[in-house]
Amino acid sequence: MRIPHKIVNHQTPSNMASICSQNELVRLTPSMIPDACNFDAKDSSFFNRWSELPSPEEVRKTTEDHSLDNRKNLTYAGRHMKPPLAVFDHMGLVVKWGVLVNIHEAQSTYAVYHLLNGRVPVPEIFGWRTDGGEKFIYMQYVQGQTLEKAWDSLQLTDRDTIARELRTICDNLRQLEQDHSDKFIGNVMRKSIYDRVFASHTHEAGPFTTVREFHDWFIFLCRKPMRDPHSVPIEPFRYDLPDDNAIKFTQGDLHRSNIIISLCEPCRVLAIVDWEQSGWLPEYWEARKMEWTVSDKEWPKYPPLILDQYKSTVEAWWWYVASLGC
Repeated sequence: MRIPHKIVNHQTPSNMASICSQNELVRLTPSMIPDACNFDAKDSSFFNRWSELPSPEEVRKTTEDHSLDNRKNLTYAGRHMKPPLAVFDHMGLVVKWGVLVNIHEAQSTYAVYHLLNGRVPVPEIFGWRTDGGEKFIYMQYVQGQTLEKAWDSLQLTDRDTIARELRTICDNLRQLEQDHSDKFIGNVMRKSIYDRVFASHTHEAGPFTTVREFHDWFIFLCRKPMRDPHSVPIEPFRYDLPDDNAIKFTQGDLHRSNIIISLCEPCRVLAIVDWEQSGWLPEYWEARKMEWTVSDKEWPKYPPLILDQYKSTVEAWWWYVASLGC
């Protein structure tokens, strides 16, 4: 039985101390990741300077003290849903917290940080907590600006530089691989995967043992409200979703607001943040999700420079996503 407030102190296991070189595949399995509701990464840089992480109560108070408008700090039954980040600037620490925060986001970020050795830049994870139904992810405070905020002021050469760097980062993320004897679609801990496309169905979103099983589930979601969903013929679009697509680790939300770049020249990517939709998915899924986040007239030409597009999946994927009301 798990003790709710027990804190696990953890050193990075030897099987995560991989030095990732160009084109080297790196094994990632659930057993390599801390699976506790309260966890301290004692070998992280934070604990070289500080003895303990701020308590959940200190995090709540810091957020309240710095919120410009507490009406935006939504609560339900006394719990904070997804409040603003709590920043402890003097500690180099930021805390993402709330009822809607999931520990698997911290676990994914932790795995990417330790296994890919900086080839996919992410904040260092210092620990996490669960308290009163709210989750707290303690991580490195990356001093930079979002690509979304900086975009209009960037020169074309800077935009191209960022796109090339993101291409390399995405290629590096694909170096993670599953145990060949235990392939699945799901989150990093081999549990159901959260994705905003099917957010209301997260509880049944895996794990799936094959891409085909995932596709069959995904295309059936739009039929569930029907009186007799099994009587409706399968749409031709189903056959444009490739069941032989490789399963790859996917960030799931490469929106410009989740890409942190430097404040000054040279313009470079400092971190990819917000891994709450990450997990093992068909290889094409990252490209479709990135396309889903595109809005203004200038950005759309860049995703094809960053990710292979799997164009044969475009119409089918969008049809099924639209059928879910997204």
